Amino acid sequence: MKKNRSIYVLLVLVLMILPLLSGFAGGQEETTATKTKVMIAQGVDTEAVDPTFAQSTASWNVLHHIFEPLMLRDADMVLQPVLAESWEVVDELTWRFKLRQGVTFHSGAPFTAEAVKFTLERMFNPDVETKHRARRDIPLDKVVVVDDFTVDIVTEKPTPLMPHFLRTVLIIDPGMYAGKNEPLIDQASGTGSYKLIEWVRDDHLSLEANSDYWGGVPAIQELVFRPIPEASTRIAELLTGAVDLIVNVPPDQSGRIETDATAIRASSGGRDVFLGLIADKPPFNDTRVRQAVNYAVDVDAINKALLGGMAEPYAAVPMPPNNDPKIKPYSFDQAKARQLLAEAGYADGFEVTLQTPNGRYLKDKEAAQAVAGYLDQVGIKVKVEALDWSVFVPNWLNRKTSEMFLLGLGGWFDGQGELSWLTDAVSRTGWVNEKFMKPFQELQVTFDESRRQELIMEAQAVAAEDAPWLYLWRQPSIYGVNQDLNWEPRRDEYIFLWDASFE
Repeated sequence: MKKNRSIYVLLVLVLMILPLLSGFAGGQEETTATKTKVMIAQGVDTEAVDPTFAQSTASWNVLHHIFEPLMLRDADMVLQPVLAESWEVVDELTWRFKLRQGVTFHSGAPFTAEAVKFTLERMFNPDVETKHRARRDIPLDKVVVVDDFTVDIVTEKPTPLMPHFLRTVLIIDPGMYAGKNEPLIDQASGTGSYKLIEWVRDDHLSLEANSDYWGGVPAIQELVFRPIPEASTRIAELLTGAVDLIVNVPPDQSGRIETDATAIRASSGGRDVFLGLIADKPPFNDTRVRQAVNYAVDVDAINKALLGGMAEPYAAVPMPPNNDPKIKPYSFDQAKARQLLAEAGYADGFEVTLQTPNGRYLKDKEAAQAVAGYLDQVGIKVKVEALDWSVFVPNWLNRKTSEMFLLGLGGWFDGQGELSWLTDAVSRTGWVNEKFMKPFQELQVTFDESRRQELIMEAQAVAAEDAPWLYLWRQPSIYGVNQDLNWEPRRDEYIFLWDASFE
């Protein structure tokens, strides 16, 4: 009898323990408590894993986890130290940076001032074919290593926004990149919180936590970025649990994501979406035609129809608080548009092509089609061409776009940076206006803050009137996330996950 009782007790204990053991069996999904991987779906793939050759936000979302800049904006858009602990103006042409000590690259090599010098000199090497924004923003003369952890950056002309420009320069390991004028595609060495595991172009990019990271090991052990152009597909992947974070959720689809397992997280936008008008050749070399395009399109109606009214229309390009609130968006006035077209000699209209990305921005293709519909009503016949981002970007960078193109630029929040988007060097529209360039050029060499604000106001007023773009809206940043992911979106659209975790 005692023997039978012992067997019975043993069976009960086994039955109690089996469910606990099953949680460790192979093939079981991670629970929230044990989940250590985040899957991120963006609309497009990174351009490169070599930061010298990348310039889009989608790329920086990936690369900031592998590499680090000297300084970076926090969630309030205020610059904070990263690899530089402090910086100061030595004279009008020289900025001095004191560097963080005790930092190593993924290769194990120490981070020193030589790495800063090497990174900038490679980026500015004429034999290196890069479109990195630093090459046009920083009038670099030379980089001087003062000691292992002090570096001077000397410019050819005063550069008041040097720290803002440098936040886009991700420091690379001289030992890995020396002598490499072409982008590395299968390896990377930075000082960041994650290391590159593999990149399969247009499929996925995998990162693992850097166990030697100077800022502490991230809670999330693995990040996987996947390019998924179609918003509907991104949403489906989120709802099935295949991904944990998706970008550019269409406002009209947000209700689908509010479930027990998934949620919407949004932030106010920091990206000006516009239609670039090639202004150095007919028909858009005439200010009246560009203004007519702005009057012809009901931006508010498109915003409500496609974005649920969540986007912010604008005509003053700088972001708050550097925008002039007196500058209002163009009114919807097709009679005014027809009058201006007639005055410019286009009473019978004309035909143009509008190229747009498909999936890079919220409802980008649909917005282009809606604009074409309004322009048709005033006699402008528009053929819309939707291109993959990988095709659109080279066309735009090499000035091979059609007469009109849809684009979104973001990331500065300093006034001067947003105004630079209007210049031909950045937006590639061929627009040149001396009344704009005079205050803009003075702004670039002025350190006095009050004078800077006067110049910002003057330049944006000229651009609003001369209309080098069809001003659309500031795109809201709308994300779908795993309900248990501790992560909040930013105004600048950067996705940083080194301090994220699961509940």
